[in-house]
Amino acid sequence: MARRMYIRGKKTHAKDESFKKDNVGDEKERFQINIDLMSLKTLKDYDIAGWIGEFYLKCDGEDKLLKSRFPDHGVLKLAKHQTFTSKADMTLWSQFETVWIREEKSIKVEVELREKDHLKKDESIAKEIYEIPLPQPTKYVILQDKKGNTKAKLRIQSTRTRY
Repeated sequence: MARRMYIRGKKTHAKDESFKKDNVGDEKERFQINIDLMSLKTLKDYDIAGWIGEFYLKCDGEDKLLKSRFPDHGVLKLAKHQTFTSKADMTLWSQFETVWIREEKSIKVEVELREKDHLKKDESIAKEIYEIPLPQPTKYVILQDKKGNTKAKLRIQSTRTRY
């Protein structure tokens, strides 16, 4: 019979390593801030030809260093009276924030719903600045245009985390 050779694994952990506490310390706590897209509905034809509207969302942080776009590439295509609902969480914005324990802090995030058109410049349909206190229970908000033709339902949450 042939002998099976195996390689014994090496120890890769550090000496006296423990996973009991996070690396933030006792005097600080860390929060994870999320803005998720739940649904998007339109009642109007935004396209010049009148077929479908092409939408995307942009988010900017309060210091304008962090930005995001959803979807990263492409658009969400919706016809008149059509609704887009997500089966999984579609994260528009995600951020970690570390604060002192007794400090009250809030994060401002600007969310903008835009419509893309190939023949003219992209049009901003709705724009709103959300102030998210740390911590905050889950909150559902609706981002809509002035006439209420297009609505995006968003979920905003900020929860404590160890990571």
